Amino acid sequence: MVSARLNLLTLILPCILFGGMTAGCSLNTAVLQRGASCRKGVLLNYSCGARPCDPIDPTKPTIVITHGWNPLPKRIRMTFGESGARALRCRCGDSYNLMSWDWNAVKVSPFNDEPIRIGKCQGRMLAAALRSRGVNPGRTQIVAHSLGTLTAAQAAACLSDLGPMAQLTLLDPPSSMHDEIFCKLGATRHARVVENYWAPGVSGYGEEVCCCSGVRNYRVDGSNPVRGIVDLSVSNHMHVMLWYYNTMCSSSNPCGFQYSVFRNCCGRCPCGRNSSLAETVEAGNEEPSTLDVYNVATTSDGSLKR
Repeated sequence: MVSARLNLLTLILPCILFGGMTAGCSLNTAVLQRGASCRKGVLLNYSCGARPCDPIDPTKPTIVITHGWNPLPKRIRMTFGESGARALRCRCGDSYNLMSWDWNAVKVSPFNDEPIRIGKCQGRMLAAALRSRGVNPGRTQIVAHSLGTLTAAQAAACLSDLGPMAQLTLLDPPSSMHDEIFCKLGATRHARVVENYWAPGVSGYGEEVCCCSGVRNYRVDGSNPVRGIVDLSVSNHMHVMLWYYNTMCSSSNPCGFQYSVFRNCCGRCPCGRNSSLAETVEAGNEEPSTLDVYNVATTSDGSLKR
């Protein structure tokens, strides 16, 4: 767990030491914005026409989006869930139940295995919330970043009595937590498709998953790996989340959401005034088998690397 603590410290220390001087802890992006958050674990419904606490439509597939640990909840907030849901509404209309698990305000100490304890606790809470909303795991994809990937794996394990999750999309899960996610929680036992989008370099935390078969590995390179050490917003670790968000926005951005098992549902149900922006995408519930996607190469186990 020493490496896990070092990884988490490298995330929080730059914001504490340089937060007032760097853009990383103040710059607004689609997935990271200024402003405090008080949410400590709540499932919000961002579907077309829905109120935050409304139940799901059982006739539609569900996409759940969650962020990772927020080191400065009184100053910044992770907005991946809300922004991702908005992008999919604009692109696909009323095709999905779009849910966000928001736990921005949860305090996490990097010591004494606290990140793992918190991640699993949030996962159990997420599973209970999904169960109470009537979510069917077999028609659900969870997209999660950083420590949120542990939360997603725990939620899938807790809901295993209802069947396997359709898809777990894990964005740069810290390599120090791979044993918990892929071995102890058995992510591939509780989801039909498990994706690992990992970021290399000094400001990325992930790596290819080699200890567990069945994981689809994709490498996503950032453009500012060194600057990302002291600028949270441009770190390789944060870049993976922003990159996936961009693939939600448009099918012209390769990989990412284009590999969702529910991609073929996109655009089937227009959502009010956004109907003109909805686009129908070809069926995508099979594992990518060609290499005609921009900058993609195969890795071990027949998976892909971007």
